[in-house]
Amino acid sequence: MKEDLVKAAAYLLEKIERRPAPAGEMINTYLATHKYLKGDEKKEFLSLVWGVIRAKARLMWAWPDASWQERIEKFATVGIPDVSGAPKYIQWEVPEWFLDHVPEAEKELPALMETPPIILRAIGDREEVLKALADDGLQAEPCEKSPFGIRLAEYANLKNTKAWKQGLIEVQDEGAQLVALDIGVKPKQSVFDFCAGAGGKSLIFAQMMQNRGFIQAYDITPKKLFELVKRATRAHISIIKIVLKLERPDKKFDHVVVDAPCSGCGTWRRSPNLRWNLTEKQLAHIAKVQGEILERASAYVKNGHFLSYITCSLTRDENEEVVEKFLSAYPNFKVIKQKRYSPARTGTDGFFLCVMQRG
Repeated sequence: MKEDLVKAAAYLLEKIERRPAPAGEMINTYLATHKYLKGDEKKEFLSLVWGVIRAKARLMWAWPDASWQERIEKFATVGIPDVSGAPKYIQWEVPEWFLDHVPEAEKELPALMETPPIILRAIGDREEVLKALADDGLQAEPCEKSPFGIRLAEYANLKNTKAWKQGLIEVQDEGAQLVALDIGVKPKQSVFDFCAGAGGKSLIFAQMMQNRGFIQAYDITPKKLFELVKRATRAHISIIKIVLKLERPDKKFDHVVVDAPCSGCGTWRRSPNLRWNLTEKQLAHIAKVQGEILERASAYVKNGHFLSYITCSLTRDENEEVVEKFLSAYPNFKVIKQKRYSPARTGTDGFFLCVMQRG
């Protein structure tokens, strides 16, 4: 491998190490400002950078006294070293304390090390969307589990495609699609997306509802909601209303959905550098906040209707324990569905869903 690629990778990886942001965002920014990386050289560079990020703990364990540039050079030459004698947390690329917080860690954590596929959600007829992608020169196939899901054969700049410009696709992991489908919203119902973010769940709900009914979207960060407005316009969705301030819970909804802020460990396949930013203290704080949000959201649920709690996490702290504490304080709610979605079991990012009914 060229020495300048190794040096460039070392420079970028040092920047990623210093910032608690998803590596993908920083890599894209780097590529946008270093346009000399093209074609096969660009692919080689990306393979090197992502390979080192995904093997950080193993490289440090195997070559503890080396500089990062030396480790990168060794990795470029020999690949991932033999770490069969290393502790499990090194082999599974997680902080040591994290092992005790994930059920079936021996299955889940190795699966989180895999490189994830690029998954799209078809808006409209999936066969027509697949044809549109083929016309754009992209290889794609239907996902097995989600009726909306499409798997791309390789990375592509989607915003340059007609399919994107015509509002036929969104990027959304199949697990997120399955969670929405399991919640089961229907046309003409009312939905309150309580932690809407940039609106991935709101948009698939609108698709499931055939753009008939009402979706109210709220998030503590208004900037994210403005992104939702743009995405809804592109997808020709008209039933979503954003609210920038929570009103008193006088108005009730058929479905209140809490896609809670979380550790994000279920998405570490896509942002592997973030696994080193999470601490046990932060995890405890996140779970506390999640409980408070779930309690607040529950006030907006109609009697006899549904409260759904979602995380993109695999920890018991953020999932079952939050639900158990909520139910002990609010016995008028009962669990009607509870599921985990994970790389190990479903081949998706990691999610948790609990659907509760208000009595």
